[in-house]
Amino acid sequence: MMEKLKLEPHYIVGFVDGEGTFNLVKYPKNRIRPQFLVFNTNKEILESIKNTLDLQSPILEVVRMKDLIKRRKRMYRLQVRSKEDIEKVIEFFDKYLPKIKKADYGIFRKYFDLWNKGNSGRRI
Repeated sequence: MMEKLKLEPHYIVGFVDGEGTFNLVKYPKNRIRPQFLVFNTNKEILESIKNTLDLQSPILEVVRMKDLIKRRKRMYRLQVRSKEDIEKVIEFFDKYLPKIKKADYGIFRKYFDLWNKGNSGRRI
């Protein structure tokens, strides 16, 4: 069995600055939750990020016909929504702050604090 690869923190920061997103998802009844996504055609690199951050979140195939026709490659996303995994993402990026997506991370982090206190139904 192959050993799972762990990545250097600054590599992950650079990768997420280019291929990731910190966002808020609106659900019915105006509920809002934080979500962290990383996209790439290389599923193994997403597995390595997931392993390094010790996440349980899924890596899903993104199916969009125009991408398959244009690129002829499969696209994958690491999709982090659970509170436990979001906490791990926050712990990592508090220590290794993104450079390009610093403002997006700041909003994501602020909302997580509200969500964590049970205010997920409120607007920010």
